[in-house]
Order: sequence, then C-alpha cells, then structure tokens
Amino acid sequence: MNTEDLFTVNALTEAVEKLPTAPGRLAPLFPDKGVKTTSIVIELQGGRLVLVPNTSRNAPGHAVEGGKRKTITLTATHLPLTGTILPEDIQDIRAFGKEATDSGLEAQATVINDKLTQLKQSIETTREYHRVGALAGKVLDADGTTVIYDLFNEFGVTPIANNVDFSNAATNILKAYLDTKRAIEKNANGIAITEVRALCGSEFFDAMVDHTKVRAAYAGWQAAADRMGGDMRHGFTFGGITFEEYAGGVGGIPFIPDDVALVYPVAANAFVTYNAPANYNEAVNTLGQAWYAKSEPRRMGKGWDIEVQSNPITLCLWPECLARLSAA
Repeated sequence: MNTEDLFTVNALTEAVEKLPTAPGRLAPLFPDKGVKTTSIVIELQGGRLVLVPNTSRNAPGHAVEGGKRKTITLTATHLPLTGTILPEDIQDIRAFGKEATDSGLEAQATVINDKLTQLKQSIETTREYHRVGALAGKVLDADGTTVIYDLFNEFGVTPIANNVDFSNAATNILKAYLDTKRAIEKNANGIAITEVRALCGSEFFDAMVDHTKVRAAYAGWQAAADRMGGDMRHGFTFGGITFEEYAGGVGGIPFIPDDVALVYPVAANAFVTYNAPANYNEAVNTLGQAWYAKSEPRRMGKGWDIEVQSNPITLCLWPECLARLSAA
C-alpha cells in the first residue's frame, strides 16, 4: 500500500463516513434515505404523501394517474467543499512509535482525516441549517435569503402563525399555545403525533418563562430538573408544547431568530433527508449516500485537491403541521 491508495474514492468516502459528525440537534428527527436520482417526486394522494422515485436523470416527468391530486418535484441541493493537501503536509511524517524507515501511512491518513474533518463539519452545519429551514417551512441557502424550497408553496398549504404578547401581563399564554397545538392536530390528517415540540430563540424563551402566567410553572419545572440532576435537555412543557432553547448558528447569527419559536409535531415519517448521488462517474445511478469524498492530483503532481460533498433534500412532509410563534 502507498500514499496514493489513501486518496481513492472508496478510501476517502469510507474515511469521511467514519469521521465524527458535528453536533446537530435535529439530526435524529431527519432520518437519511438514499435515492438514485438527483430529484424526487412526492405525490399527494388522498391527503397522504407517497415518494415516487425517478427512473433516470434524463427520463420524462412522472405521469399523474387518474385520481391523484398532485405531484411535486424537488431537486437535491449540492453542497461541495474543497481543500488541498500538499506534499509537505505528509512529507517525512511517520506514525508515533514507528521507525524512521516505516512508511508512516497511519500518520499520513491522520493528516488526510484532519482535512476531511474540517470539510465535513462545515457541510454538516449546513445540513443542520437546512433542517431548521424545514421546520420553518422554508429551506434557505447560505446567504439566509435565497429560498431553496418553500414547502408551504410547494404543498399548497397555509402556515400556522401566532403572535404572543409577552409584554402584556394579561395575555393568556396557555390559550395561545393550546390553540397552536389544536391547529397542528387538526391538520395532522391521521398521522400519529407522539408530542408537539418547539425550538426557540433566546429572547422568546426568556420572555416566555418570565411572563407572570408562566413563571410559577417554569420555577416548578426547574426545581424538578434540579432534583433529577439538572438535566434540562428535554425542555419545558407548557400548554401541551415542549419548549427548548435552540443555540445553533454560525458567526454569531442564529439559525432561529431570537424572538421566534418553531413548533412542530414529532411523528413517524414527518421529516426526512433524501440523499442523492454525487456528481461523480462512480456514483451515477447508485443509491445516494449522506457523504462523498474524492481527490485528484494537482498539476505536476504537487499534492492533491480533495472534495467532500453532500446532496440532501431536507423536508417536512407535513408542512401544514408546522407553526411559527413570534414574541410580540
């Protein structure tokens, strides 16, 4: 085995898959599913959603059969990130405890993995940003304004929205939350909801727990959490909704606005990330993976250019069950 063997598509993809993933609060909510094409067709049939796989990237659009209401075609996002490994990055590097005459491939693999880790963490942060967007009903691009998928428009549904005036001591917070939960349940159309949760910006959470009609319940919840060892990861439940402050963001910009709470149902098959194949010859018409990595030699053999990529379609399949609460 030589250094070049570490840069094959299979070796790099296997390596990046094994690397630890950057923390993502919403990753467990969005199971990964591979598809063989760069787009998917979602069919609305009798109020239920059915995934219809494409047969080829060049095939004509899926024909709508009689009795079927509507089909929606969505194209995978393409999230590539590149880096460079120069000869001096691995020159004369050997594994700890090895003789100078050893190849040192273990240490060279560590250098490669360090570079892959940097690339993977940035892409995984972007994937988490897409998950938050799916909860909000709009998956946005990295600029924070360009809309990739507007799920409300695509599915032809009206978002649930409510302003909560925390500055007014007379505001009936309990009713506002119960009304929101009832609207979600009404729109559920038969899906089995196990609970309703909300991810909050910091200002929303602070204003909520400081409101006179919530303060006592929050104090009691804190006391109970302290008795259980102070574990507050599961959030504070009020009005049938479990609220949790969400801290995700990049460069000091939060993924969820400070004065907003995104409310969503926890239900089987409500959220998903479809992974399309990479745009590599080796991946054409194969089942998509969450991660790919590939390299090519630089000009004159002066190192390698490395790319890590992911091609997700991150969705809420029941956007009519999403709600947005804003602190008024």
